[in-house]
Amino acid sequence: MSKALFDFLKQCLTGDRLQRFDEVVNFRTRHLTVVLENIFHEHNASAVLRTCDCLGIQDVHVIESQNDFAPNPEVALGASKWLTVRNYQWDSEPTEDVVPNASVDCIRHLKRNGYRVLATSPRQDSIPISEVTVEKKTAIVLGAEQIGVSDAAISESDDLIHIPMYGFTESFNVSVSAAVILQQLTTLLHASNIDWQLTDAERDELVERWVRRSLGAKLEPLIRRFCDR
Repeated sequence: MSKALFDFLKQCLTGDRLQRFDEVVNFRTRHLTVVLENIFHEHNASAVLRTCDCLGIQDVHVIESQNDFAPNPEVALGASKWLTVRNYQWDSEPTEDVVPNASVDCIRHLKRNGYRVLATSPRQDSIPISEVTVEKKTAIVLGAEQIGVSDAAISESDDLIHIPMYGFTESFNVSVSAAVILQQLTTLLHASNIDWQLTDAERDELVERWVRRSLGAKLEPLIRRFCDR
């Protein structure tokens, strides 16, 4: 999008909305990211997206090898339109030589991009969340309700982490786990000297996307009006 067109489109939004974009984008980060593996309860899926938006985590990686990811809009409150959601699906059938695995594909993609991948698991060899550091870019893998993170994802991950439990119940649901873990790591990140914010180019690209999405159905007519001037 040209600067002239972008400036024209921004004029169609209120000053308060544009100021809010500037405020929010300053707290967006890709230093932390989240992987949701086969989350099927729409309430939980939506709540995790809402948590990511609230805490400034821009990217969410969604694995849909067993079911579709279908957030409840009443719970998410539109959070997904402000986030960058990447989906991983395998439509092909396994062959004798290849067993498609979206979880492996996702985790290897993150590792190629410099992420340390931590899968949530109650296993005894997992690390308590209080001992996790954020010096490296970090991806947190959260598994499906009841069955947890898959064996394939665990084998590909760098380490396992858990939230210590002191009651009769053995685990939080996935949306609560996401909130606890991400709040802990975001607090560490903001208190550190790590350069965790987006680059100028990433900020500009994100604000442009937010402007386009805010205009919704008005976008195409406005672009035509600009081109016809």
